[in-house]
Amino acid sequence: MIDYKTLKHSENGMPTWDGFLGPTLKVAETKENWRLQDLEMAVIQAVNLPEDLAQLRYTSKYHDLVAKNRINFTVSDLKISGLLNCHKRGCYKISEFGKHILEERGVNITAKFVHSLPMYIKYQKKRKQNSSDENEDNDIQSFELTEKQISNWFDKQASDLTEQLLAKLRKTDPYKFEHMMVQLLNQMGYKGTDGQSLVTQKSNDGGIDGIINQDPLGLQTIYVQVKRYAENNVIGSPEIDSFSGALRRKCADRGVFITTSSFTSGAKEAAKQLNIALVDGEMLTSLMVQYKVGVQVRQTYELYEIDDDFFEE
Repeated sequence: MIDYKTLKHSENGMPTWDGFLGPTLKVAETKENWRLQDLEMAVIQAVNLPEDLAQLRYTSKYHDLVAKNRINFTVSDLKISGLLNCHKRGCYKISEFGKHILEERGVNITAKFVHSLPMYIKYQKKRKQNSSDENEDNDIQSFELTEKQISNWFDKQASDLTEQLLAKLRKTDPYKFEHMMVQLLNQMGYKGTDGQSLVTQKSNDGGIDGIINQDPLGLQTIYVQVKRYAENNVIGSPEIDSFSGALRRKCADRGVFITTSSFTSGAKEAAKQLNIALVDGEMLTSLMVQYKVGVQVRQTYELYEIDDDFFEE
C-alpha cells in the first residue's frame, strides 16, 4: 500500500498527474495485461485514496472523475516513454524497460525523469516536426477543448514550472537565496503588520540565517535556517538537532528549516519534537508559486458560465 500523502499533490490532497507515475508503473507490474479502466481503479486503491478524493469530479458538463483522468494522463506519458506497452487499444502491460526502471527507482519517478527518456524525446521531436510541416492554411483547426483537458494542461505546466524553479534556486548565490526565503515568509504573512525581518551576516551567524519579528517589539520571533542543497544532499536529524541548539541559545521556541533538497524520516521526527517547521524543495516551489515569489503571471484566462440566478430574479 502506498500512502497518497507522500505523493506530489495539489492543495486539496489529490495527487497531481505526475504524482501517479510511480504508483501506476508499480501496479502495472502486478499483472500481465491491464484494461485501462481496471488499471485506473487499481492505482486508486493502491495509493489508498480517500473516498472523497476518489469520487471528486470536474465541474464541467462531463463530470469526469479527477483521479481517473489524471491517471489516464499518466498512462499516456508512461506509454510514450516506453515504460508501458499498449499491445491493443485500451490494454496495457509494463515493458521490460519499465521493470528495470521500477527496480532501479521504485515509485520515485518524476515527470522530469520520464520526459528525459529517449523515446519521449523522440516522440516530442517528431510531434514538433509534424506540426512545422503542416500547411499554413491548416494552422487553425476547429476542435473542442474540455475542462478536464484544460485542467490537465495547467497541471502539467505547473509541474514543469516548479521543476525549473527548483533548478534555478539551486544555482542561486547562497546569501541571495537566504534573502529570497525571508522574503517568501514575509509574503506569506509571518512578518505581521508592523513586524521586521532581516537576514543575518554571511559568516558567524550562530546557525541562524534569518530572523522575523512578528510584532514591533520583537516579542514573537521566528528564526530561520536555509540550506541551498542539491537533490541528493538530504537533510538528516543531526542538522535538525544543530538548528535546535541554535534556537535554544536564542531562547526561542519555534523555527523554520528550509531546503531545496529533502528531509530524512529521522529529521522529520526530530522536527516534530522540537517545534521546527520543515519546508522541502517540493513544498518550497509550491509556496513560491502560490505567493508569487520569484514567478509572475504570464497570462490570465477567465472561464464564464450562465448566471441562472440572474435570470430567475
